[in-house]
Amino acid sequence: MASGSSSSFSRSRSRSIPSSPPPVKCFHDEIAPLRTVKFHGPTRGKRFYGCPYWPRTCGYFKWADEVDEVKELQFMLFEKDTAISELQYEKECLEESVKKLKEKIRSLKMMSMS
Repeated sequence: MASGSSSSFSRSRSRSIPSSPPPVKCFHDEIAPLRTVKFHGPTRGKRFYGCPYWPRTCGYFKWADEVDEVKELQFMLFEKDTAISELQYEKECLEESVKKLKEKIRSLKMMSMS
């Protein structure tokens, strides 16, 4: 009985693991588009992530070549959130199993008393 719920938990867990890190997001929690500097100067042609609400932005700006660390941290956070969700689901399943077992014990005690 416990192994059945365990195997369904494993199947749902494998489906929730992403194949790539989540996109870069600005302070509005919106996807920050990848843009290219078009103005003349030393950064012309350099790529960057910025708030999608430009020119009224939240101030988010990150050079594309510096984003790997941010993406890595965002991905690690996503993995931790996923693990927490999976553990909460597993806890709920175990609590339900305990509840059913307690009901079964109560039922068996009632049967033995009669």
